[in-house]
Amino acid sequence: MLLLLLTFFALYTAYKLVLSLLEIRFVAKKAEEPAVVLSPDDFANAAKVAIAKEKFSAFSSLYSFVLLVFWSCGGASWLQGLFKFESQTLSGTAFVVAFLLASAVFALPLSIYESFVLNKRFGFSNLTPRLFALDTLKSLALIAVFGGAFVACVLFIFAWLGAAWWLWAFALAFAVIILINLIYPTLIAPIFNKMTPLEDAALAGQINELLAKAGFKSSGVFSMDASKRDNRLNAYFGGLGSTKRVVLFDTLLAKLTPAEILAVLGHELGHFKHGDLLKNIALMFFILLALFAVLGNVPASFYAALGLNESGASLLVFFILYSPILSAIFEPIISAFSRSHEFGADRFGAGATSKDDMISALRKLGSQNKAFPFAHPFYSFVYHSHPTLAERISELENL
Repeated sequence: MLLLLLTFFALYTAYKLVLSLLEIRFVAKKAEEPAVVLSPDDFANAAKVAIAKEKFSAFSSLYSFVLLVFWSCGGASWLQGLFKFESQTLSGTAFVVAFLLASAVFALPLSIYESFVLNKRFGFSNLTPRLFALDTLKSLALIAVFGGAFVACVLFIFAWLGAAWWLWAFALAFAVIILINLIYPTLIAPIFNKMTPLEDAALAGQINELLAKAGFKSSGVFSMDASKRDNRLNAYFGGLGSTKRVVLFDTLLAKLTPAEILAVLGHELGHFKHGDLLKNIALMFFILLALFAVLGNVPASFYAALGLNESGASLLVFFILYSPILSAIFEPIISAFSRSHEFGADRFGAGATSKDDMISALRKLGSQNKAFPFAHPFYSFVYHSHPTLAERISELENL
C-alpha cells in the first residue's frame, strides 16, 4: 500500500514538473520574439523572472516529494509516538500541530532562498533577516494557537459524532473560512503590516465617490506599508459585511497615477458588482464539501501504511500529506472559474475612468511586477487565476 501511495505522489510530482518544463520552454522561445505590451527591456527581464521562478517551482515540487517520502517512511509514525497523553484528543492535537509546525520549519529553506536570493536578485524583496524571523515566529504562533484549536474541534467531532462526522467537520471548516475573511483586514493583516488611513484626501475622496457609485460600503480606505517587504504593486478589498475595507499598497500609491489607481480599484469593484465574491464562496463550498467527503471515507489501511495508529489525528496528517493529489483535480476548475470573471472586472475598471487608464495601469503593474505577458496555454489553464497580461490588454483595446 505504501509503495502504491508513493507511486501516485511521484506521478503527481512528474505532472507538476512537466508543467514547469512546458512553461520554461514556452517563455524562453517567446522571449526571442519582438516585445509585446512591455518595453523591450521589461519584456526580457520579465521572461528571466518567469523562467527563474518556474525553475524554483520545479525544485520545490521535488523537495516536497522528498519530504513526503520522509514523513511516509517513518517520520510521521515517529512523531506520533512522542505524544502519548491520557486524553486521545490532546495527544492527537499535539501530534497534528507538531506536524504542521515541523512542516513549516522544513519549508523555511525554500522561503529563505526565495526571499533573500531569488526575489533580491530581481529587485522585489526588501526583507531583512530580523523582519523575516519576526514574520516566521508570528506565523508559527498562529498555527499553534488557532490551528491547534481547529484541530482539537475536528478531533472531538471525529470521536463523538459518528459516521457523518465529516459533514460536521466540513460545516466547522466552512464557518472558520468565513470568519477568517471577516476578521482578516481588521485583526489578522495588522499583525504583519501597519494599516493607516489614506493621507491623500483628494484621492480618498475620489475613491469614496467611486465606491458610492458602485454601492460598496466600506469601513475605510487604508494604505499598507508593503514596501518594507516587497516592491511589487497591489491593492485589495478585504473583509465581509461591515468589516470591508479598501487596502492600497504604498508601492501602488507611489507608482500609479490617481486615475490608474481608480481603474485598478474599479476592477476590484467589478467583482463586487458582478457577484463574483458570492460565486467564489459557492464554489469553495462545494469543493470543500467534496474534500471532506473524501476525508471522511479514507480507509484506515491508507494511513496504517504510514505506521500511524487508527485515529482522527492520523487521518488528518495523512490527508494533509496526500491531498495535493486530489487538489490537482480541482485546480484547473478553480482557475477557469476565476479567469471567467476577470474580463468583466476589467471592463468595469475601464468604465470607472477610461480604458486607456485601465490599460496604462495594467502595463505599469506588469512592468513593476515583472510579469511576463504570455504563458503556455496548458500551464495557464491549470494555474492562472487571471488571463495573461497580453489577453487582458487585447480585450480592453477591442472595447
